[in-house]
Amino acid sequence: MTENFATILDRLCTRPEGREPFANTELARLITRSGGEITDGYISHLRKGHRDNPTLQTVEDLAAALGVCPAVFVGGRRERLGPERPRRSFSGKLRHLFAAIHPPHRGPYTPEEAAATITSGGRFGSISSSYIRELLNPAPGTQPNPRLRHILALADFFGLSDGQGPQVSYFLDDRLAEVIDAELAGFIALRDAGVVEFAARLARHASEWTPELRRQAVHAVTEAVETGETQWTFRPGGVSG
Repeated sequence: MTENFATILDRLCTRPEGREPFANTELARLITRSGGEITDGYISHLRKGHRDNPTLQTVEDLAAALGVCPAVFVGGRRERLGPERPRRSFSGKLRHLFAAIHPPHRGPYTPEEAAATITSGGRFGSISSSYIRELLNPAPGTQPNPRLRHILALADFFGLSDGQGPQVSYFLDDRLAEVIDAELAGFIALRDAGVVEFAARLARHASEWTPELRRQAVHAVTEAVETGETQWTFRPGGVSG
């Protein structure tokens, strides 16, 4: 995030759109009336930066009371367009990322791999593989309630803007999640067709090729994609096709 949670929350409280500033007591009362649990003291700690790792539920409750999208707290959109509860659960989105995002030459990452990478990086603190498994498959009748750092860590692990900018709000913005999922569907189709692995092999060798050989390679790939032609033959003075 370009700004920390405290700065964003304090600005939303002191400069809301179309009304007077929110007092901590009023914000706590609004959340409590909606079925949430929070104290004005905790809100004060969040605004001052004394506490900076709220749970997903707290982020959503604050956003609802302030009339903004939860994504605003991680650099995403501010405007709230109707109900902001995700159509899919946090677990469903996380399972989708595990299934969709992995190198072409292997299967999905394991929770152990994700936990080791996140913990060794140190940027978002530590996380255990057992906890990631709980997030992926919560007990029946329960919903996971990860803390903000774990949300950011998992988004970062899967390359959503390297933990920066609006795409990290995948877990907090269902509109954005739809866009990213559509892009992922295209990527998965290319990977399943072998295009991603083929492109990786080309990249490993292309630095050794002459400009003419690179041109031929581009022509051959373009022709295959546009015409579906697979019976390539060598053509002296021209391009295989």
